[in-house]
Amino acid sequence: MGVVLGNGQARVTRREIEQVAAQAEVAAQAEQARAFLTSQVLTNIATLVTQAEAQTRIAPGGAQFYEAIITGYALGAGQRIGQL
Repeated sequence: MGVVLGNGQARVTRREIEQVAAQAEVAAQAEQARAFLTSQVLTNIATLVTQAEAQTRIAPGGAQFYEAIITGYALGAGQRIGQL
């Protein structure tokens, strides 16, 4: 047979359960946001690499700059996602 809680203790228990459920909801939403942003960043990087490859054929002297720009974007995006 289960333990019978008084009204006050039952309220406290319900509040704690609601808080845990709310924290789980927030964590799940944050994880979804990180996954979405990560997917978007991967797409952006692929697009930037494709553009850089095309630019390298036109202006090969800029290759090191194209790479630096893409690297900077990727690192910055990774840091921003990590801060969520």
